[in-house]
Amino acid sequence: MMRRIYFAYALIAAVAVLALSAGCGTDAEGPVTRPFHESGWYSPHAGDTERYVDMLRSVSMIEIPYGIGHSSILKLGEIKGVRYTNLLMQFSYDSLVNYEGMTVDSVVLDLPVVTVQDTLFHLGVTFNELLEDFSEDDTITLPPMYDPDPIQGALGETIRDISFERTEFSIDRTIVQEWVDGTADPWTHGISINWAYIPDSLGLIEMYAQDYGTNPPVLRVLFDGGTEVILPVVSDYAITEDRITALAAAGGTARRLYFEFDLDGVPELATLNYSALVFHTDGSSGLGATYSEMLIGAPTDFQYDLYAPKASDPDSIDILISRSLLPVTIDAKIKIPLGQYTIEVLNGTRVNTGLVLKSTLETTRVQILAIYDAAAGDSLRPYIEVIYTMPTDFQGER
Repeated sequence: MMRRIYFAYALIAAVAVLALSAGCGTDAEGPVTRPFHESGWYSPHAGDTERYVDMLRSVSMIEIPYGIGHSSILKLGEIKGVRYTNLLMQFSYDSLVNYEGMTVDSVVLDLPVVTVQDTLFHLGVTFNELLEDFSEDDTITLPPMYDPDPIQGALGETIRDISFERTEFSIDRTIVQEWVDGTADPWTHGISINWAYIPDSLGLIEMYAQDYGTNPPVLRVLFDGGTEVILPVVSDYAITEDRITALAAAGGTARRLYFEFDLDGVPELATLNYSALVFHTDGSSGLGATYSEMLIGAPTDFQYDLYAPKASDPDSIDILISRSLLPVTIDAKIKIPLGQYTIEVLNGTRVNTGLVLKSTLETTRVQILAIYDAAAGDSLRPYIEVIYTMPTDFQGER
Protein backbone atom coordinates (compact mmCIF):
# COMPACT_ATOMS: atom_id res chain seq x y z
CA MET A 1 0.00 0.00 0.00
CA MET A 2 2.73 2.51 0.97
CA ARG A 3 4.71 1.76 -2.20
CA ARG A 4 1.64 2.67 -4.29
CA ILE A 5 1.30 6.00 -2.48
CA TYR A 6 5.01 6.87 -3.02
CA PHE A 7 4.74 5.86 -6.69
CA ALA A 8 1.69 8.08 -7.12
CA TYR A 9 3.52 11.07 -5.58
CA ALA A 10 6.55 10.46 -7.79
CA LEU A 11 4.37 10.20 -10.88
CA ILE A 12 2.59 13.46 -10.04
CA ALA A 13 5.96 15.27 -9.50
CA ALA A 14 7.35 13.99 -12.79
CA VAL A 15 4.26 15.16 -14.67
CA ALA A 16 4.55 18.59 -13.04
CA VAL A 17 8.20 18.96 -14.16
CA LEU A 18 7.35 17.94 -17.70
CA ALA A 19 4.47 20.40 -17.77
CA LEU A 20 6.70 23.24 -16.57
CA SER A 21 9.35 22.42 -19.14
CA ALA A 22 6.80 22.28 -21.91
CA GLY A 23 5.23 25.53 -20.79
CA CYS A 24 8.29 27.76 -20.67
CA GLY A 25 11.36 26.12 -22.14
CA THR A 26 10.52 27.28 -25.67
CA ASP A 27 8.66 30.48 -24.76
CA ALA A 28 10.69 33.56 -25.80
CA GLU A 29 9.07 35.60 -23.04
CA GLY A 30 9.74 33.01 -20.32
CA PRO A 31 12.67 32.89 -17.84
CA VAL A 32 16.10 31.93 -19.24
CA THR A 33 17.68 28.89 -17.66
CA ARG A 34 20.54 28.49 -20.15
CA PRO A 35 24.03 29.45 -18.77
CA PHE A 36 25.42 32.88 -19.87
CA HIS A 37 28.60 31.08 -21.01
CA GLU A 38 28.75 27.57 -22.37
CA SER A 39 31.42 26.83 -19.78
CA GLY A 40 29.37 27.84 -16.76
CA TRP A 41 27.05 30.35 -15.15
CA TYR A 42 27.57 34.16 -15.38
CA SER A 43 30.09 34.98 -12.64
CA PRO A 44 31.70 38.45 -13.13
CA HIS A 45 34.61 39.72 -10.97
CA ALA A 46 35.18 43.46 -10.26
CA GLY A 47 38.21 44.97 -12.02
CA ASP A 48 41.35 45.58 -9.98
CA THR A 49 42.07 48.95 -8.40
CA GLU A 50 45.69 49.92 -8.99
CA ARG A 51 48.08 52.66 -7.83
CA TYR A 52 50.46 53.96 -10.47
CA VAL A 53 53.42 56.19 -9.61
CA ASP A 54 55.46 58.17 -12.14
CA MET A 55 58.67 59.45 -10.52
CA LEU A 56 58.81 62.35 -13.01
CA ARG A 57 61.22 62.68 -15.89
CA SER A 58 62.61 65.87 -14.42
CA VAL A 59 61.95 68.75 -12.05
CA SER A 60 63.58 72.01 -13.08
CA MET A 61 63.34 75.70 -12.30
CA ILE A 62 62.13 78.45 -14.56
CA GLU A 63 63.66 81.79 -13.63
CA ILE A 64 61.70 84.89 -14.63
CA PRO A 65 63.08 88.45 -14.43
CA TYR A 66 60.64 89.82 -11.84
CA GLY A 67 61.47 92.22 -9.05
CA ILE A 68 59.49 93.45 -6.06
CA GLY A 69 57.70 96.70 -6.85
CA HIS A 70 54.76 97.58 -4.61
CA SER A 71 55.51 96.37 -1.12
CA SER A 72 54.74 97.36 2.46
CA ILE A 73 58.21 96.44 3.73
CA LEU A 74 61.64 97.40 2.37
CA LYS A 75 64.63 95.19 3.08
CA LEU A 76 68.42 95.27 2.97
CA GLY A 77 70.58 92.22 3.66
CA GLU A 78 70.05 88.53 3.00
CA ILE A 79 67.70 85.79 4.18
CA LYS A 80 67.33 82.17 2.96
CA GLY A 81 69.48 82.89 -0.09
CA VAL A 82 67.60 86.01 -1.20
CA ARG A 83 69.83 89.05 -1.13
CA TYR A 84 68.33 92.56 -0.99
CA THR A 85 71.12 94.56 -2.57
CA ASN A 86 69.64 98.00 -3.29
CA LEU A 87 66.84 100.29 -2.17
CA LEU A 88 65.57 102.85 -4.67
CA MET A 89 63.78 105.97 -3.40
CA GLN A 90 62.15 109.00 -5.00
CA PHE A 91 61.13 112.03 -2.93
CA SER A 92 58.57 114.82 -3.25
CA TYR A 93 60.18 118.29 -3.29
CA ASP A 94 57.02 120.35 -3.83
CA SER A 95 57.06 121.96 -0.37
CA LEU A 96 60.52 123.50 -0.89
CA VAL A 97 59.12 126.33 -3.05
CA ASN A 98 57.70 127.90 0.10
CA TYR A 99 61.15 128.32 1.68
CA GLU A 100 63.07 130.25 -0.96
CA GLY A 101 65.65 132.56 0.60
CA MET A 102 65.86 130.60 3.87
CA THR A 103 69.01 128.99 5.17
CA VAL A 104 69.26 125.24 5.60
CA ASP A 105 70.66 124.24 8.97
CA SER A 106 70.75 120.43 8.58
CA VAL A 107 69.33 117.56 6.54
CA VAL A 108 68.68 113.99 7.72
CA LEU A 109 67.59 110.89 5.80
CA ASP A 110 65.28 109.00 8.20
CA LEU A 111 64.86 105.27 7.46
CA PRO A 112 61.97 103.79 9.51
CA VAL A 113 63.64 100.52 10.53
CA VAL A 114 61.15 98.06 12.06
CA THR A 115 63.25 95.00 12.82
CA VAL A 116 66.72 93.60 12.35
CA GLN A 117 67.04 89.82 12.05
CA ASP A 118 69.89 89.85 14.53
CA THR A 119 70.05 92.96 16.72
CA LEU A 120 73.84 92.88 16.37
CA PHE A 121 73.69 92.83 12.56
CA HIS A 122 74.73 96.01 10.78
CA LEU A 123 75.29 96.86 7.13
CA GLY A 124 77.58 99.41 5.54
CA VAL A 125 75.88 101.28 2.67
CA THR A 126 76.34 104.23 0.39
CA PHE A 127 73.73 106.71 -0.85
CA ASN A 128 74.08 107.47 -4.56
CA GLU A 129 72.06 109.75 -6.82
CA LEU A 130 70.16 107.85 -9.51
CA LEU A 131 70.81 108.82 -13.13
CA GLU A 132 67.83 106.87 -14.48
CA ASP A 133 64.19 106.71 -13.52
CA PHE A 134 62.28 103.79 -11.98
CA SER A 135 58.68 102.95 -11.21
CA GLU A 136 57.09 100.68 -8.62
CA ASP A 137 55.11 99.14 -11.49
CA ASP A 138 58.35 97.92 -13.08
CA THR A 139 59.87 94.48 -12.51
CA ILE A 140 63.47 95.51 -11.91
CA THR A 141 66.18 92.97 -11.19
CA LEU A 142 69.16 95.33 -11.46
CA PRO A 143 69.43 98.88 -10.12
CA PRO A 144 69.28 101.76 -12.62
CA MET A 145 72.50 103.64 -13.29
CA TYR A 146 73.63 105.89 -10.47
CA ASP A 147 76.40 108.37 -9.84
CA PRO A 148 79.41 106.36 -8.61
CA ASP A 149 80.38 109.15 -6.21
CA PRO A 150 78.36 108.68 -3.01
CA ILE A 151 76.26 111.46 -1.50
CA GLN A 152 78.24 112.89 1.40
CA GLY A 153 77.13 113.42 4.96
CA ALA A 154 77.57 116.52 7.10
CA LEU A 155 81.15 115.54 7.91
CA GLY A 156 82.01 114.30 4.43
CA GLU A 157 81.34 110.64 5.23
CA THR A 158 80.33 108.39 2.34
CA ILE A 159 79.79 104.98 4.00
CA ARG A 160 76.90 104.79 6.48
CA ASP A 161 76.32 101.99 8.95
CA ILE A 162 72.66 100.92 9.30
CA SER A 163 71.75 98.94 12.38
CA PHE A 164 68.88 98.48 14.79
CA GLU A 165 70.00 101.55 16.73
CA ARG A 166 71.16 103.78 13.90
CA THR A 167 68.51 104.76 11.36
CA GLU A 168 69.06 108.49 10.77
CA PHE A 169 71.83 109.74 8.48
CA SER A 170 73.00 113.26 7.81
CA ILE A 171 73.14 114.70 4.29
CA ASP A 172 75.47 117.55 3.34
CA ARG A 173 73.24 120.58 3.88
CA THR A 174 74.77 122.46 0.93
CA ILE A 175 73.09 119.96 -1.44
CA VAL A 176 69.60 120.94 -0.26
CA GLN A 177 70.57 124.62 0.08
CA GLU A 178 71.23 124.68 -3.66
CA TRP A 179 67.75 123.19 -4.24
CA VAL A 180 66.19 125.96 -2.12
CA ASP A 181 68.22 128.66 -3.88
CA GLY A 182 67.34 127.25 -7.30
CA THR A 183 70.98 126.80 -8.32
CA ALA A 184 70.69 123.01 -8.64
CA ASP A 185 67.91 120.53 -9.30
CA PRO A 186 66.88 118.07 -6.59
CA TRP A 187 67.61 114.38 -7.12
CA THR A 188 65.36 114.07 -10.17
CA HIS A 189 65.30 110.27 -10.22
CA GLY A 190 65.90 109.76 -6.52
CA ILE A 191 68.65 107.81 -4.81
CA SER A 192 69.89 104.25 -4.56
CA ILE A 193 71.01 102.82 -1.22
CA ASN A 194 73.69 100.21 -1.98
CA TRP A 195 75.82 97.76 -0.09
CA ALA A 196 79.25 99.29 0.46
CA TYR A 197 80.80 95.85 1.00
CA ILE A 198 79.79 92.27 1.83
CA PRO A 199 79.58 91.91 5.61
CA ASP A 200 81.24 89.09 7.54
CA SER A 201 77.84 87.73 8.60
CA LEU A 202 74.55 88.18 6.81
CA GLY A 203 71.24 89.29 8.25
CA LEU A 204 68.19 91.32 7.31
CA ILE A 205 67.19 94.91 8.01
CA GLU A 206 63.49 95.69 7.45
CA MET A 207 61.81 99.08 7.28
CA TYR A 208 58.42 100.48 6.34
CA ALA A 209 57.85 101.32 2.68
CA GLN A 210 55.70 104.21 1.53
CA ASP A 211 53.04 101.67 0.47
CA TYR A 212 52.56 100.77 4.14
CA GLY A 213 50.63 104.01 4.54
CA THR A 214 52.33 105.52 7.57
CA ASN A 215 55.87 106.35 8.64
CA PRO A 216 57.56 106.26 5.20
CA PRO A 217 61.23 107.06 4.65
CA VAL A 218 61.69 110.86 4.61
CA LEU A 219 64.22 113.63 4.21
CA ARG A 220 63.99 116.00 7.19
CA VAL A 221 65.14 119.53 6.33
CA LEU A 222 65.72 121.87 9.29
CA PHE A 223 66.01 125.59 8.56
CA ASP A 224 67.57 128.28 10.72
CA GLY A 225 65.00 129.33 13.27
CA GLY A 226 63.77 125.78 13.85
CA THR A 227 61.38 125.33 10.93
CA GLU A 228 61.31 121.71 9.77
CA VAL A 229 60.10 120.48 6.39
CA ILE A 230 59.43 116.84 5.54
CA LEU A 231 60.23 115.57 2.03
CA PRO A 232 58.52 112.14 1.94
CA VAL A 233 59.33 109.19 -0.26
CA VAL A 234 56.71 108.84 -3.00
CA SER A 235 58.11 105.73 -4.67
CA ASP A 236 60.46 103.00 -3.46
CA TYR A 237 61.74 99.67 -4.67
CA ALA A 238 63.79 96.76 -3.30
CA ILE A 239 66.21 95.09 -5.72
CA THR A 240 66.71 91.39 -5.04
CA GLU A 241 69.39 88.93 -6.08
CA ASP A 242 68.61 85.21 -6.19
CA ARG A 243 71.21 83.14 -4.37
CA ILE A 244 68.87 80.30 -3.41
CA THR A 245 70.60 76.92 -3.55
CA ALA A 246 67.52 74.72 -2.92
CA LEU A 247 65.12 73.34 -5.51
CA ALA A 248 62.43 75.91 -4.93
CA ALA A 249 59.60 78.06 -6.16
CA ALA A 250 59.98 81.63 -4.97
CA GLY A 251 58.13 84.89 -5.15
CA GLY A 252 60.06 88.08 -5.61
CA THR A 253 63.07 86.64 -7.42
CA ALA A 254 61.17 84.83 -9.23
CA ARG A 255 61.34 81.07 -9.63
CA ARG A 256 58.82 78.51 -10.76
CA LEU A 257 59.05 74.71 -10.45
CA TYR A 258 58.51 72.79 -13.69
CA PHE A 259 57.44 69.14 -13.34
CA GLU A 260 57.74 66.92 -16.43
CA PHE A 261 56.21 63.44 -16.46
CA ASP A 262 54.51 60.77 -18.56
CA LEU A 263 51.61 58.43 -17.82
CA ASP A 264 52.54 55.63 -20.21
CA GLY A 265 52.24 53.07 -17.41
CA VAL A 266 48.49 53.67 -17.00
CA PRO A 267 46.60 51.09 -19.16
CA GLU A 268 44.44 52.40 -21.99
CA LEU A 269 41.22 50.89 -20.56
CA ALA A 270 41.78 52.24 -17.05
CA THR A 271 39.11 54.31 -15.31
CA LEU A 272 40.74 57.13 -13.34
CA ASN A 273 39.62 57.52 -9.73
CA TYR A 274 42.19 59.96 -8.32
CA SER A 275 45.44 61.67 -9.27
CA ALA A 276 47.78 64.09 -7.54
CA LEU A 277 51.14 65.80 -7.72
CA VAL A 278 53.09 64.68 -4.65
CA PHE A 279 56.26 66.23 -3.18
CA HIS A 280 57.96 66.77 0.18
CA THR A 281 58.76 70.25 1.44
CA ASP A 282 62.15 71.13 2.91
CA GLY A 283 61.17 73.33 5.84
CA SER A 284 64.73 74.40 6.66
CA SER A 285 65.03 76.16 3.29
CA GLY A 286 61.49 77.54 3.13
CA LEU A 287 60.35 81.09 3.86
CA GLY A 288 56.74 82.07 4.48
CA ALA A 289 57.13 85.61 5.79
CA THR A 290 59.81 87.70 7.43
CA TYR A 291 59.32 88.96 10.97
CA SER A 292 58.18 92.43 9.91
CA GLU A 293 55.72 90.96 7.43
CA MET A 294 54.23 88.84 10.21
CA LEU A 295 53.98 91.96 12.40
CA ILE A 296 51.78 93.65 9.80
CA GLY A 297 49.63 90.54 9.33
CA ALA A 298 51.03 89.09 6.12
CA PRO A 299 50.15 85.38 5.60
CA THR A 300 52.93 82.93 6.39
CA ASP A 301 51.75 80.11 4.10
CA PHE A 302 53.05 79.92 0.54
CA GLN A 303 50.42 81.21 -1.89
CA TYR A 304 50.69 79.23 -5.11
CA ASP A 305 49.21 78.54 -8.53
CA LEU A 306 49.63 75.15 -10.19
CA TYR A 307 49.07 75.29 -13.93
CA ALA A 308 49.64 73.41 -17.15
CA PRO A 309 51.76 75.60 -19.44
CA LYS A 310 51.34 76.24 -23.12
CA ALA A 311 53.43 73.86 -25.20
CA SER A 312 55.63 76.59 -26.63
CA ASP A 313 55.94 78.73 -23.50
CA PRO A 314 56.24 77.22 -19.99
CA ASP A 315 55.89 80.74 -18.53
CA SER A 316 52.34 81.06 -19.89
CA ILE A 317 49.28 79.48 -18.31
CA ASP A 318 47.18 77.19 -20.52
CA ILE A 319 44.92 75.90 -17.74
CA LEU A 320 44.94 76.73 -14.02
CA ILE A 321 44.62 73.50 -12.03
CA SER A 322 44.89 74.60 -8.40
CA ARG A 323 45.27 77.77 -6.31
CA SER A 324 45.75 77.49 -2.57
CA LEU A 325 48.17 77.78 0.38
CA LEU A 326 50.98 75.49 1.50
CA PRO A 327 53.14 75.35 4.65
CA VAL A 328 56.77 76.11 3.86
CA THR A 329 58.70 76.16 7.12
CA ILE A 330 58.02 72.53 8.12
CA ASP A 331 58.87 69.22 6.48
CA ALA A 332 55.60 67.93 5.05
CA LYS A 333 54.25 65.57 2.41
CA ILE A 334 52.11 67.59 0.02
CA LYS A 335 49.47 66.20 -2.34
CA ILE A 336 47.84 68.54 -4.85
CA PRO A 337 44.87 66.83 -6.60
CA LEU A 338 44.95 67.11 -10.40
CA GLY A 339 41.30 66.26 -11.05
CA GLN A 340 40.04 66.58 -14.62
CA TYR A 341 43.46 67.52 -15.97
CA THR A 342 44.84 63.96 -15.73
CA ILE A 343 41.67 62.51 -17.26
CA GLU A 344 42.05 64.78 -20.27
CA VAL A 345 45.73 63.86 -20.67
CA LEU A 346 44.91 60.14 -20.51
CA ASN A 347 42.04 60.31 -22.98
CA GLY A 348 44.06 62.39 -25.43
CA THR A 349 41.99 65.59 -25.32
CA ARG A 350 44.85 67.54 -23.74
CA VAL A 351 48.54 67.49 -24.63
CA ASN A 352 50.85 66.71 -21.70
CA THR A 353 52.99 69.85 -21.33
CA GLY A 354 53.94 69.16 -17.72
CA LEU A 355 52.97 71.16 -14.63
CA VAL A 356 54.32 74.43 -13.25
CA LEU A 357 54.05 75.66 -9.65
CA LYS A 358 54.47 79.39 -9.04
CA SER A 359 54.10 81.89 -6.24
CA THR A 360 51.15 84.26 -6.63
CA LEU A 361 53.28 86.95 -4.95
CA GLU A 362 56.03 87.06 -7.55
CA THR A 363 56.05 90.86 -7.75
CA THR A 364 54.94 91.59 -4.18
CA ARG A 365 57.22 89.89 -1.67
CA VAL A 366 59.59 86.98 -1.31
CA GLN A 367 58.31 83.56 -0.30
CA ILE A 368 60.21 80.32 -0.79
CA LEU A 369 58.75 76.82 -1.20
CA ALA A 370 61.70 74.42 -1.18
CA ILE A 371 61.22 70.74 -2.02
CA TYR A 372 63.37 67.63 -1.94
CA ASP A 373 64.62 66.25 -5.26
CA ALA A 374 66.00 62.91 -6.47
CA ALA A 375 69.21 63.37 -4.48
CA ALA A 376 67.22 62.98 -1.28
CA GLY A 377 66.27 59.39 -2.14
CA ASP A 378 63.25 57.74 -3.75
CA SER A 379 61.08 58.14 -0.66
CA LEU A 380 61.29 61.96 -0.94
CA ARG A 381 61.30 62.36 -4.72
CA PRO A 382 58.41 64.23 -6.35
CA TYR A 383 55.97 62.03 -8.27
CA ILE A 384 52.59 61.83 -9.95
CA GLU A 385 50.20 59.40 -8.24
CA VAL A 386 47.29 57.85 -10.13
CA ILE A 387 44.62 55.54 -8.64
CA TYR A 388 42.65 53.73 -11.33
CA THR A 389 40.30 50.75 -11.80
CA MET A 390 40.30 48.26 -14.67
CA PRO A 391 37.00 47.16 -16.31
CA THR A 392 35.06 44.18 -14.95
CA ASP A 393 36.70 40.82 -15.68
CA PHE A 394 34.37 38.30 -17.27
CA GLN A 395 36.20 35.11 -16.26
CA GLY A 396 39.57 36.26 -17.51
CA GLU A 397 38.36 37.99 -20.71
CA ARG A 398 38.07 41.77 -20.68
